[in-house]
Amino acid sequence: MSKRKENDSDNVVSRRTVVAQLGLGAVAIAGCSSDALSEASETAPPAPPRDTQQPNDQQVADAATTPDASRVPTLTPEELLAPIDTIVVLMMENRSFDHFLGALQLDAKYANRTSIKGLSGKESNADKNGNDVVVHQFTDFTPEDLPHDWDAVHSSWNDGKNDGFVKAHAGANERDTMGYHDRSQIPFYYWLADNYTVCDNWFASVLGPTWPNRYYLHACTAGGKKSNNPILTSIPDTVWDRMKSVGKSYKNYYAGAAAWYLGGFIGKLATMNPTAPISDFFSAAKAGKLPNFSLIDPDFLSSDDHPSHDVRKGQAFVATVYEALAQSPQWDRLLFIITYDEHGGFFDHVPPPSAKDEYVEFQQRGFRVPALVIGGRAKRGAVVSTTFEHSSVAATLKTRFNIANLSNRMADTNDLSSCIDPLLVAKPQAAATGMPVVAMNLQQALADRVGESSQPELERMIADGTIPKAAIDTRSHADRIGAWMKEGHRLGAIRIL
Repeated sequence: MSKRKENDSDNVVSRRTVVAQLGLGAVAIAGCSSDALSEASETAPPAPPRDTQQPNDQQVADAATTPDASRVPTLTPEELLAPIDTIVVLMMENRSFDHFLGALQLDAKYANRTSIKGLSGKESNADKNGNDVVVHQFTDFTPEDLPHDWDAVHSSWNDGKNDGFVKAHAGANERDTMGYHDRSQIPFYYWLADNYTVCDNWFASVLGPTWPNRYYLHACTAGGKKSNNPILTSIPDTVWDRMKSVGKSYKNYYAGAAAWYLGGFIGKLATMNPTAPISDFFSAAKAGKLPNFSLIDPDFLSSDDHPSHDVRKGQAFVATVYEALAQSPQWDRLLFIITYDEHGGFFDHVPPPSAKDEYVEFQQRGFRVPALVIGGRAKRGAVVSTTFEHSSVAATLKTRFNIANLSNRMADTNDLSSCIDPLLVAKPQAAATGMPVVAMNLQQALADRVGESSQPELERMIADGTIPKAAIDTRSHADRIGAWMKEGHRLGAIRIL
């Protein structure tokens, strides 16, 4: 063997080496998934203590550097996801990709600013008088809600021109649709972008409002439903049904009075109720006993980022969830996905692609939404431009746990395996250090813009008794908010002023 080949054999990380280190043997090499890891002990050794030193610009740049292709093993989606036995999704509300993460392209501190599909700063939409409204930094953390029902969203899209946002929102607040936030305003998300994976092609599933999009997260179809109302007949199967059928654990945690599922799938409660309060999530994360699949609903009355709720409170809530996972014994085995239901009326410049769907009017995806993929095996400081949407969550569960398809949409949707770094499959990294702590004034957090529900339909179902009282967290707004803020303070995610 030549000296060069000797060096190559010493340095190249092969696919066979990786799967052998994972203990998957011939089964994984053949491209099949294995449940061996999910059947192992529920508690993994805790990660080493993390320091709080802020990484310098060079460290951030190094994290985003693409390794020599000759050193990257070629693994199947099943092999990439094999060591992940805990998938956690947090779906927030009503922000577009450009509105929250588009300024990464303008950010001198962001290592991938030349490759991300963000804002140039010159994008514009005309108002009803033909005057251009240019994208601009948004200074309002509690803006009024923008129209985003089925008709308004289609007008904004305008057959793929994406030029109808201002006209669709004509009025006193029409300029708000073209506003964006940057690192100085939502530093936690920009820190996540520096250290984990940004998905700059994650689209809402539907060119419409909240409930149809949340239906796609749960069931990969909205059953033809265009409005924010429950499906009462011909109720589709859900990811919860599929996970149950393959013997995997699951839970839908909620931080508010009730989980969205209780309203959207009220007709299924007698046979399937996966919901539990957010306090159970924090306890399970701390103990290393999170289920195979978790979905987290924010508090739709305060911390979900839906206008007019304060985005700083949303940042505090997401940071608390992140730290609970970063400090969990399950960190090495989990994948954490942050995404948003739909754009909420805020501008995005990328025309959404179409998709396969049983319902013709639902074959058009919605606008891009912010999406981040996080974990010990997620690519660090990377941009992944694979086309994703909310059904990608179920597609990932299919690849990892072999659940059956729920719809044509699910069968045609990419899973999240492209967000996994092949070089980290056998050796996950500890959680990133230097997270900016989110400061919150306690009295403001407990009172300001609290009680203005982003889901009035859900609130009506709670008030009139449609949703059983036994499934509702009957504590006051202040008690619920105070509980997770106390947890965030304990974890070091937030600083209470």
